[in-house]
Amino acid sequence: MKALLSIVILGILAIVGASIVGIFLNSNTAELSQASALAFEQFKPILIPAGDPGIAREIKADLSQQRIFTYENGTYVRAFSISSGKADTPTPLGTFKVIHRQELLFSKIAGCWLSYWVGFTANGKYGLHETPVCDGVRRGGDMIGTPDSAGCLRLKQGEAQKLYEWATIGTIVTVY
Repeated sequence: MKALLSIVILGILAIVGASIVGIFLNSNTAELSQASALAFEQFKPILIPAGDPGIAREIKADLSQQRIFTYENGTYVRAFSISSGKADTPTPLGTFKVIHRQELLFSKIAGCWLSYWVGFTANGKYGLHETPVCDGVRRGGDMIGTPDSAGCLRLKQGEAQKLYEWATIGTIVTVY
C-alpha cells in the first residue's frame, strides 16, 4: 500500500513539475502544451531513418568564423551563425555523423532544456541545438557568434528548427 501511495505521489509531482517547467519555457501556448506533454516521456533519443540516399548532406562547422555551412551533394545550401564551446569546454574537432535527433531534450549535464537537438557524437554529449532554457530563462541568444557553450553548437531560435528539419540521421558533421 505504501508503494502504491509513493507511486501516486510521484505521479502528481511529475505533473506539477512539468506544468511549472512549461509555464517558464515560453509564453507561447503551443510550446507550453508541447513542453508539458514531453515532460512525461523518457527523453530517449528518437532514431530517425536516413534521408533520401540520393542526397548526400553535410554540415561544416567553422569555429574560427562561428558559423556552420550546409551542403547537399557538395553544393552549398545555407549558413547559420553559432556559438561553440568556450575555451574550458571546447567543441570536439573532427568528422562525425548525425546519430540521433530529438525535438526537445533535457540535458542532465547543463541542467537545461534543449530544443531541436541534433546529436553527432557517440557519447551523446555533443550536438547542435537552439539556445538553451535554464531555470525557465532562455540563455545565450546574445552570445551567438562567440564561443559560449559547454561544447555544443548553439543556434538562434528558429534557425535551429530549420537545421533540425533539414538534417537526417547519417548527415556528415565536420567541425574544424
